Amino acid sequence: MKAEINKKVELVQVLLFLSEQQDKTFQCLNNKKYVNSITQWFAPFKNHLAVQLTRNQIINNHFVHIKPICSILMLESIIAEPSHELFEWASAVSQFITDTDFDSFFEQEQNYYRWIEDNISECDLDKWTDFIEKYFKQKPDEFHLIISPIIGNYGFSLDQNGKQVAYTVRFMPKYDKNGDCVFEFDYFAKGIAHEYAHCFVNPTVEKHIDILKRHKTFFDKHSNIPNFYNTDYAIINEYFVRAFQIRFMESKISEFPDFDLQKEYLFQKENFIFIDDFIKALKQFEALNVDFSKFYVDNIDNILDLGQ
Repeated sequence: MKAEINKKVELVQVLLFLSEQQDKTFQCLNNKKYVNSITQWFAPFKNHLAVQLTRNQIINNHFVHIKPICSILMLESIIAEPSHELFEWASAVSQFITDTDFDSFFEQEQNYYRWIEDNISECDLDKWTDFIEKYFKQKPDEFHLIISPIIGNYGFSLDQNGKQVAYTVRFMPKYDKNGDCVFEFDYFAKGIAHEYAHCFVNPTVEKHIDILKRHKTFFDKHSNIPNFYNTDYAIINEYFVRAFQIRFMESKISEFPDFDLQKEYLFQKENFIFIDDFIKALKQFEALNVDFSKFYVDNIDNILDLGQ
């Protein structure tokens, strides 16, 4: 497979940037060269209707995290449905593309995009994704690994044209406070494992939310969980994907010998205090010939009881 820098994802990142709501959107703006290119090209359009509507959606409808990315990937289908709640926004975005000549901006940045893609081509992406799919014993109809220079990290699935399409959006490369570029491929691999795992874990956990209502004591013990994970099912999603990313990196330690597994484990345990139980559960899952959904339903009560 080949990672791609996606025109639509960069389009919505421009809109989020122009909306000036960084306390909510949390874009990675140490990438000065690319941010300056966006500013120079799009500054005359900072009051465009599409920008205004994007800002309103952020402020009033929590249009952050995967919401804007999912929406931009579904842009044509939203425009085709006048009753859709984002129809006005999508129509304005379509006009923004024309008014700003966005296609020319994207073409202008192709050398930079290719440089990122060429660096990432060193990674064995097929091997990584094959491991993840075989681990969860599932495979979507399509999988797209999208790289964005100023946003990440997300994993989600969409129903598109009758297909189940999984997406992982990863931020790359990293820029330090001095503006110097760093390609951290071990961090990149760990992030792909984490985000792609969401495509398998989330649908199962969120299909069986009622089970979690039996375990209030478990969730009450998580006072330090970041605000991003403000629902019980989001906490469980994170427990499983974080436990999986540790198992993934353990399997890749020969590929990334400098990766500090103990440091990663201790970092996760700071907030996800029962991560040991989830790692142990995944080891049990690995020994069984069942898919993740069946394993989850059969075992989640016992896993959460351990944390009570």
